[in-house]
Amino acid sequence: MKNHGIKLNMDMSNMSLMQGTAKSISGGSDDDYVTQICIVLPADKHTFPAGIYNVKYDDSLVEIKISKISKQEDDPVLKFSKDFNFGAPGSGLESIPFEAFTDNRGEYPAISLTIVFHKRIASWIDDSHKTGIKMDLDYEKMRIMGGPDNEEKIKAIIVINRLIKSQKWNDIRHISYDDVTVFLENYFKKPSTTPLLLKVNALVSKTAYKQAVYDYILPKIEESGTSQSLAKFEDSHSNKDIANEKALLHTIEEAIDSVLKYQVESRRWIEPFWDGQRIIKHEGNELLVPRSPKGETKIQPTLHVILDMALSPLGIHVIRESDEGIGSLDFRFLYTTKDGVPLTVGVEFKVAHHKEIKKGIHRQLPAYLKAIRSASGIFVVMWFKDGKFFKDPKGYDKDGMENWILEQSDVVSADKKLNISASILDASIRPSASNI
Repeated sequence: MKNHGIKLNMDMSNMSLMQGTAKSISGGSDDDYVTQICIVLPADKHTFPAGIYNVKYDDSLVEIKISKISKQEDDPVLKFSKDFNFGAPGSGLESIPFEAFTDNRGEYPAISLTIVFHKRIASWIDDSHKTGIKMDLDYEKMRIMGGPDNEEKIKAIIVINRLIKSQKWNDIRHISYDDVTVFLENYFKKPSTTPLLLKVNALVSKTAYKQAVYDYILPKIEESGTSQSLAKFEDSHSNKDIANEKALLHTIEEAIDSVLKYQVESRRWIEPFWDGQRIIKHEGNELLVPRSPKGETKIQPTLHVILDMALSPLGIHVIRESDEGIGSLDFRFLYTTKDGVPLTVGVEFKVAHHKEIKKGIHRQLPAYLKAIRSASGIFVVMWFKDGKFFKDPKGYDKDGMENWILEQSDVVSADKKLNISASILDASIRPSASNI
């Protein structure tokens, strides 16, 4: 898959969760302690043979225990951190489960590697500070370079790679720094087998958070065909000059048509826009809740990710829910021409069954465009009606709704002296081609 310059208006790195205090392992010498580093990797990408091995590192033997994990309950990392969730500020994803950020994405079977150093390797410990944690971080440097490399992870990976080489496992590739983004540190005081401190390190690479969010929103991206449509779109537009607002509008329209609509309508990739059938309890009774379309705020994160992946490589910035002082515009697209001229286009998505859809195109979008000083916008209607799973809006079929919204966009464009285009995105539940 081609690198599409994935970008998000959100980021995190180098998060940690501790049980115990750093001060408890800050006294004495390194040789007074034992360190265990636990790493869990996806089994489909890493085929380590189970067993117990020894590797020489820093003039001493390091033990490596390799085993297969068949279920989440046996995952040493998730035992400690399964209730630790992350948010995605500005994305509409208020909480993402911790397993979405693990290297195996919560999928099993997986491979567990426990690296045992017979000494303390915590580079972040400072026995002269009352908290036991070094406080000499260069925050100006971090703003430029991102978080510093994790020394404990580097040591563990070096040991793993030495094991691969010593065992002549030629079919197993060496582990890179970015292969490991979550790991557990356990510290023991010799000869005790009870840990004084457990520390989960998460998002320990510069792109771990962004990639995890994309994987969470867009599962099975290769199978969905998203990567192919993105590559085709980028190839066809990478050499085109965006010289004015009209050209920017056309590029965004093409992204919606050739990437977003292709995925949703042609490949029937609709799951991210629907809540599944589920059973709920009400007053002691179990009730079956049928499938229903998600609300607009829950739909937007997926739209944001796809549009961002398509347009970021062209230098077009996608800002979600841009607050223009009169409300929140769903998406604002920003681009600077070769001559340094800033361009902007606004896009509003509305579900077809929204009670104020006419207000959306006649009043809201024009007001947002005025606020961002743009004459160009797109109004996209999300269509869910199929007559079986969902029956709104009443009084319209899809063709009728499409004709109506195109007529309204022409009326608004003429009345407001704007360039507003409209389209319909069919995310309804339809039968597969074999059942038609």
